[in-house]
Amino acid sequence: MTIKKQILLSSGILVFFLGGCQSNQANNSSMQSGGSVANLYSLNDVKDVLKSQISAWSSGDIDGFMEGYIKDSTVRFITGKRVKSSWLQILNDYKKGYPTKEAMGNLDFILDEVRWLDSLAGLSQVIGRWQVIQIEKLNSLDQSAQKNSALDKLNTKPITNQPQKSLDKLPRNQADTLSGRFSLIFKSTEQGPRIAVDCTW
Repeated sequence: MTIKKQILLSSGILVFFLGGCQSNQANNSSMQSGGSVANLYSLNDVKDVLKSQISAWSSGDIDGFMEGYIKDSTVRFITGKRVKSSWLQILNDYKKGYPTKEAMGNLDFILDEVRWLDSLAGLSQVIGRWQVIQIEKLNSLDQSAQKNSALDKLNTKPITNQPQKSLDKLPRNQADTLSGRFSLIFKSTEQGPRIAVDCTW
């Protein structure tokens, strides 16, 4: 092989190699900038899931609330007492603990942080606080306050060893509100982002 042919062959190989590198760089750039491969969902989509959960819970719809979770045995719900390892188990426990709309009350989330753990893998995290205003508990306190008021008007005292407290003497957030914190891991699914791991306390 002549020197001229060697030079031409080497040039051709170099052009082919550089072309391949540029193609790979373009693909990686597209993924990092939110192309079709990386852009599985947005963080706003995650917030929309949480908004839907708030609406469903406050409407007394536990099944609708549970639509925010992955519906298979890979989902995990972790509390201070136990780890639940299936969507159906989480659903049944919610229904057992909150049998009525009044018991469910009104839900709200305060989001401290919404971030990507791995955008290319479709993994994100939400850290925040939850708050439930229990209508059932509030109604019970209202009735208790009304009963005590009626007793006061009759100048009689209820027979009890415990001091009586009227509703207006109880701070609203202590009288009818449950609250805590949570950390959620969202995973990409065909339906959009869904909760794969829920740590609530």
